[in-house]
Amino acid sequence: MLTTTYSMVVLSSEQQNTRRILGKLEQYLHNASWLCADGVDRVWLERVLHKLMKVDKYCHQRKVELYVIPALRRMSSDAAGLLDRLDALCAEAMRILLHVCSQMERAVGGSCADVIALVTAIELYCRQVMARLSLEEDELFPAARELLSTEAWFQIAASCLSDATPRHSPERDAVTALPRRRPQAPQLRLRHMH
Repeated sequence: MLTTTYSMVVLSSEQQNTRRILGKLEQYLHNASWLCADGVDRVWLERVLHKLMKVDKYCHQRKVELYVIPALRRMSSDAAGLLDRLDALCAEAMRILLHVCSQMERAVGGSCADVIALVTAIELYCRQVMARLSLEEDELFPAARELLSTEAWFQIAASCLSDATPRHSPERDAVTALPRRRPQAPQLRLRHMH
């Protein structure tokens, strides 16, 4: 029981942090000036892409993705429908992210960019991730509490504790561990404009 409680506190804290960093990304989209004398500010584009990729990496290294979902996949077929819905939300977010990366790469490369469409697509990505967070909180966590054994929660808690080493904040953390079932976003090589 104590391991379940500890794990749920850690998971809830990560959910709040994810919501916070998504909010910061959206705030940056609207508070920063993306126009310069020559049109679209390429430095702004690079920063937005950099922030977006860090948010995506953070989302995929959350403990719910690394430990809870795999445990449910291994131990219970009762959650298959719920896991499929989570996968669908994740796949749609990845599709949007790949589109945004492609458009950003073209824009940074000098092609004409529809910045308003890019901002709208990033906002759509954020909404997809928020929908996933809500589904995790409303359905996945209660299902995990009910379906996972005490031993599984002990393993999850042990994994959470071993991951509790001090790290940089999500905005500065560039380490990722993407689940096997998800396609990776392309690694973009951005040219710095001075």
